[in-house]
Amino acid sequence: MPLPSNKSDLLKKLNDSFRRLDAEFAILTKTAARKPDLEGKVSPCDILAYQIGWGQLLLGWEKAERAGKIPDMPAKGYKWNELGRLAESFYKDRKTNSLEELRADFERTVGEIVDMIEALPTADLFKPKMRKWTGEKWAMVKWIQINTIAPYSAARTKVRRWKKES
Repeated sequence: MPLPSNKSDLLKKLNDSFRRLDAEFAILTKTAARKPDLEGKVSPCDILAYQIGWGQLLLGWEKAERAGKIPDMPAKGYKWNELGRLAESFYKDRKTNSLEELRADFERTVGEIVDMIEALPTADLFKPKMRKWTGEKWAMVKWIQINTIAPYSAARTKVRRWKKES
């Protein structure tokens, strides 16, 4: 998936990916929303919890750096080789949330990411080394894409496949 080349392209891809994924949850029943029948033995609600979790991490990394702190990456108490355990924590943290609550949290999280993008100068988004948390090689746009646009598209494919098989 090619990286967006400018801020408006990034915002369009983010919003489009969000809307397409969110639409897949619009007609699910409460029972279906919590059935762990999707690939990976997760439920549609788990899919949303995962997207919210990574979106909040992304926002937190930027917030920490702006406050002069070093962000915990990927998250406090987790290493990059423990992403499965991190995903499980997202599911556990939101296991009592309804589908409606999760969809609202997902929309709110994406809105906060949009606000962050809109507030940043273009160079901060598209040039490497503009943030310590993005590392030496990647610009922030890459981190945004791999934590929002790409997983939203992958999740949509997973949910659509599940719907066809159900």
